[in-house]
Amino acid sequence: LASEGIRFLKRGDWSPAQREWISAFFFREVMPVITPIGLDPSHPFPRVLNKSLNFAVELEGRDAFGRSSNATIVQAPRVLPRVIRLPRELGDSEYCFIFLSSILHEFVHELFAGMKVLGCYQFRVTRNSNL
Repeated sequence: LASEGIRFLKRGDWSPAQREWISAFFFREVMPVITPIGLDPSHPFPRVLNKSLNFAVELEGRDAFGRSSNATIVQAPRVLPRVIRLPRELGDSEYCFIFLSSILHEFVHELFAGMKVLGCYQFRVTRNSNL
């Protein structure tokens, strides 16, 4: 792919200008369509959509209502593409792409003001499949 000018950027490879664009993309396109689902003993485990991209987020602290919260699930919205192309002027190749999962990993803490994110673990559920 690299010989054809196609590059997939990892979080550690983002330049300051790329990071600024990705941050703006997160706040403009991603954050408005995400609703974290809290996990606690008083509620059943939420239904996770088949073949959806999800993140289990381990938290420390209290939420906006003063409740202690240890874990939540963040589901990547299906309305967003899994692969995002950076503007040509920001890339060091003809085509530079980043994964939606990388953006969510990098900025998931923005969803939990006043709380500390201890871990963010990506998972996907596949139901009724033959192995």
